[in-house]
Amino acid sequence: MLFIQKQVDYWQAQLLRQLADFAIGTADDEFAAAEIVAAMKWTSKWAEDQLLVARETVTKLPRTVDALQAGEIDSYKAKILFNYTHRLTADQAAEVEERALVKAPGQTSTQLRRSLQRIVMAVDPEGCAERREARKAERIAGIEERVDDMVKLFAWLPADRGIAAAHRVDKLARAAKFPGDTRTLSQRRADVVADMLLATPDHTPSVKVNLNVTVSSTTLMGLDDHPGELQGYGPISAELARELAGDSTWRRLLTDPQSGMLLDVGTSTYRPPEHLRRFLWARDQTCRQPGCMMPAQRCELDHTVPCPDGPTAACNLCPFCKHHHRLKHKSNWAVTQPIPGHFIFKAPSGKVYVREPEPVLAGFPADPPF
Repeated sequence: MLFIQKQVDYWQAQLLRQLADFAIGTADDEFAAAEIVAAMKWTSKWAEDQLLVARETVTKLPRTVDALQAGEIDSYKAKILFNYTHRLTADQAAEVEERALVKAPGQTSTQLRRSLQRIVMAVDPEGCAERREARKAERIAGIEERVDDMVKLFAWLPADRGIAAAHRVDKLARAAKFPGDTRTLSQRRADVVADMLLATPDHTPSVKVNLNVTVSSTTLMGLDDHPGELQGYGPISAELARELAGDSTWRRLLTDPQSGMLLDVGTSTYRPPEHLRRFLWARDQTCRQPGCMMPAQRCELDHTVPCPDGPTAACNLCPFCKHHHRLKHKSNWAVTQPIPGHFIFKAPSGKVYVREPEPVLAGFPADPPF
């Protein structure tokens, strides 16, 4: 097993070097990551992150790459070294690297992080306050998709506020236990977080949240258990889809019974512009640039053939996030939509990438049930 790990480490180092060469060679290109995304089938965010990590690690931490290539450390430890040094100057990063690599091969990841924290504070004490403020400005909250109808809700906070919030959740969770309550402490913590965010103290909803759920009529009637779709998450179980549908405002969605592709959206209650936006959100689901998973609702609608030469219609529109909208108009990428929802991209290199339409409902049988 150790031999296999060393082989993996070697090739991880080669990948870092190759990505770094590409990043350095295209440093002035705002859209450099786009073809990496299309070729590797990576998301845009992942590709941009990997190019940044590779460039910074190879240029500022060459001994770390050498250690990875030799199998002395693994890629996880190399990433930790990057995380603790990429805001330092090249000279400071080199000093931290030299001191950290003495013990890094024999340390666990936790031990390495704690060691690096002390080394960085010693090497650049004056920069700690500036970096702390910069990190504070990066605070975020969001979700990560998980399997089995679950998500991970997270927040990136300053340590003092995060620890205080965690203590409060823990205290409320411990107080929430009642006789006969079979929930674990972790389960009660999760329930407390959801209750605090979604309800006022008297447990009445404080903020109206609209969830867009798509489910087939046969599943809704209990005739089958095909998965539904929760917009912003993806496939959900038939059981959860039926549960959510019981408390939803419905809007007609017409899908092809064999493919699950969206064909039409009811128009009786919406003005044309609103109807068109909703149709495209539902049909395309995300930014159409290969590898980009930005939800369509957060994107801008783009004319495949510029208006007025191309119509403002579903056959000539698609969502692009702001970055990839700029890429389409400011770079040598070209896109066509030969049939509605089917996009063909030609990269500056001449390579062609296809983005097929995605079923609104997945998991349909080959033949319709009726």
